[in-house]
Amino acid sequence: MIAEGSIIGVLRSNGSVTTVQVYGHTRYSLQIRLAKVPSFAVPFVADGFVIELDGKKIELGRCRMLPIESGASAPEYRVLLLDETIDVGDLIGKGRLTVYDTGLFNLQLILNQKEKVSHRFKEYSANLTFELNVYKQFFDDLDRKFRKEPGPVQDHLHQMILDREGIAFTEFFEDKVRELDEQTKNFSKDENEAHGFFFRRQVWDFILQSAFMLRTNLKPRGYAGDYEMMRMVYENQPFGKTIFSRLLHSYPLRIPAADAVRNRRKMISDEIRDEMYRHYDSEFRIMSVACGPAEEIGDAFEEVTEMENVHFTLLDQDMEALRMAMDNVERLEKEKGFSINVNYINDSVRSMLRIRNLAKEWGHFDFIYSMGLFDYLTPPVAKAVLARLFELLRPGGRLIVGNFHVRNPDKAFMEYWLDWVLYHRTEEEMLALTENLPAHYNRIFFEGTGCQMFMELRAPDR
Repeated sequence: MIAEGSIIGVLRSNGSVTTVQVYGHTRYSLQIRLAKVPSFAVPFVADGFVIELDGKKIELGRCRMLPIESGASAPEYRVLLLDETIDVGDLIGKGRLTVYDTGLFNLQLILNQKEKVSHRFKEYSANLTFELNVYKQFFDDLDRKFRKEPGPVQDHLHQMILDREGIAFTEFFEDKVRELDEQTKNFSKDENEAHGFFFRRQVWDFILQSAFMLRTNLKPRGYAGDYEMMRMVYENQPFGKTIFSRLLHSYPLRIPAADAVRNRRKMISDEIRDEMYRHYDSEFRIMSVACGPAEEIGDAFEEVTEMENVHFTLLDQDMEALRMAMDNVERLEKEKGFSINVNYINDSVRSMLRIRNLAKEWGHFDFIYSMGLFDYLTPPVAKAVLARLFELLRPGGRLIVGNFHVRNPDKAFMEYWLDWVLYHRTEEEMLALTENLPAHYNRIFFEGTGCQMFMELRAPDR
């Protein structure tokens, strides 16, 4: 709420003008106080209402006033705006005039999106939703039959269903995903966007069943692969109140793309361990870019008894991800009984490109890695970021960056079901990012599924 009496307003009605004090607000209404009881009766519609913010007069249009029974000595009213739906919270709190269009124009634009969708794809979507509804009803009926059973009996019955009918459902779902991949494989970027938009509105009720799918679609941290998504992928556990929801939640955690994320965690922890052995008797500086929860640190240090010479820098634009990383490091310190040298940087790619002397700000490193950043970067930005990271290598230092490969078999599923769109790259496109870099050595390699590739660069020794 705003400070009492901090904003002055003017009500106009039938040629008369009344000065009021705005003393509070809700998201879509204001609360005003008059100096004396007005001559007009209330509820009352005023011809216009103007408030003054930061020296600017803002016309809010016609309004209706409703009396507030507050017990105050001066009459107080709630002001409801009649001409437009204005976000009063934005206006008072941020000085920003946000007007919501509550008409049907935007709705009609959304409805028109279906005209861009092929008949064949509409038929596929209709058949899919029908069949999913049949499966859902079948599993929900079983849930109702089991509901009155004791907990252990319910668990046993659920597991039996998951092991038998659940496998049949998963096979059906995989067939449907393959059909989706076949239908969409030659789509242009615009066609993918239009068909994906249409598709997710057809299957939205099913997306709601899966905690994993729901989070990738809603993107509460602004991007699909946030730290919570990584936690779900790493844990790979069924979750949901019903059999059907557990099946839908589990599917994206078992696909090759999810295996690739788990594989890269092990791969990079092995690389960290090998580098630490190589720098056993010297200072070793390592940096993780877009570090997320940095679970790989714990994996790498499982058998380590001391690490005084190791200095970590963890960088992420998401402060919540850094807090998760801090928690992981703190837990590791308690388990190991010694301190870990960690520098946390809450910053973004934009800053990386903007800061002129990056090494002075962040330092130089023997080993830099980034597993889940380049998939989100356009080629020009990816090339620029790679160059900046290369600047931070010490002589002979190594840089490893990961990127999903165009052969990722789950690309269509990720884009259509999860709304998780990445820049998939070929080896040639990855190597093109290194043009003009004085790399002494580079190679491309893959984790076990072949979904994700990694590019390694080494700085010249001198």
